[in-house]
Amino acid sequence: MSMVIQSFDHLHDNRVLCYCADFEAHILHVDTRTEAGENVSVHFTGLLAHWFENVIRDNILFGMDEITVDGFFEQYKDLLGGAVSYGFPACCSIEELRERMDREHIRVFVIDSSLGLCGFVLAQEVELQCP
Repeated sequence: MSMVIQSFDHLHDNRVLCYCADFEAHILHVDTRTEAGENVSVHFTGLLAHWFENVIRDNILFGMDEITVDGFFEQYKDLLGGAVSYGFPACCSIEELRERMDREHIRVFVIDSSLGLCGFVLAQEVELQCP
């Protein structure tokens, strides 16, 4: 059974120009540029948490998928097991995190990398702004 709910076009091989989280407004904004030079912006709203690793100056995305909550807990069980006791992401236990994600309709967006930045975003909504 696949854990992918949907894949997002327009991000493959895009270079990440910048990203910015506004924790008070609960948003995360990522600006990218295609190989053809067109800008594609990704706006997450209802942001609960995000986790990025391997961030370098010239990040190139492979793509982004929305996955199931069950898939998220399976794929990131080791990370969550070590981090949740320190309040990441925003809860003190796995059960509390799962309940909060269900109650607040939090979705899981996994960002895969061709080079550099990869990770996930936990947010209620996402919108891509493309040319």
